[in-house]
Amino acid sequence: MYRKIGVEFMYEALSGLYLTSVVVLFWRHTITASLLLGAGLGIWLWRYRNKADAAAMVGAALLGTPSEIICVKYGVWTYDAPGLFMGIPVWIPLIWASLFCLFRRITVTLHSLADKIWPGRKSLSRKIVFGLLAGVVVVYYIMISIAIIRSIAIVYTVIMLITVIFWHEERDILIFITGGMLGTFGEYICMQQGFWHYHFPHFISIGLPVSLPMAWGLSAIIIGRIAKIWEVDA
Repeated sequence: MYRKIGVEFMYEALSGLYLTSVVVLFWRHTITASLLLGAGLGIWLWRYRNKADAAAMVGAALLGTPSEIICVKYGVWTYDAPGLFMGIPVWIPLIWASLFCLFRRITVTLHSLADKIWPGRKSLSRKIVFGLLAGVVVVYYIMISIAIIRSIAIVYTVIMLITVIFWHEERDILIFITGGMLGTFGEYICMQQGFWHYHFPHFISIGLPVSLPMAWGLSAIIIGRIAKIWEVDA
């Protein structure tokens, strides 16, 4: 079982490296980036043949693309890449589909590891670990709600309430942390290449808003929940 989990982590790490490399190396070359990202999605679907993965891809592309267009339109950030359509690179739907499918897969693997370490879902140590992780998320939410502008804080609050009431399972916590950490790290790497920039970052030195992990994490929960509808197996 540990060997299988290790193999999955290896595939997921290679997939993350591939996506990062494509964006970093080819963001100035629209067609090449689009072809490579599309090929990556095709290989992923061929390997896993999983409806939930496909649902995550479609859901992420359909929700993420208009969100990007709206944010660019209202001056949250600006892309400095060539080949823009309505202010965003034409391959944005492909990277959204790829990333959130990857976040889901990593989460499934992490949850399998938790099941191996704590076979019983009612294990006290397991409850403590996931309780601490949930506590970190709540504390982070409270901190950014104080720091960011009120309108955005209200949006986050509404989604957080829905999450706390309906989407508070172990995998929801894991996918929030996975998406929040990896999504933010990926943005940092890409922004160092001059790919895009935020207009009002809290951290001027690195150009990132303090609420960025929250945006990635909540998006990951939503996409993960869409994908879960189609789950037959992980």
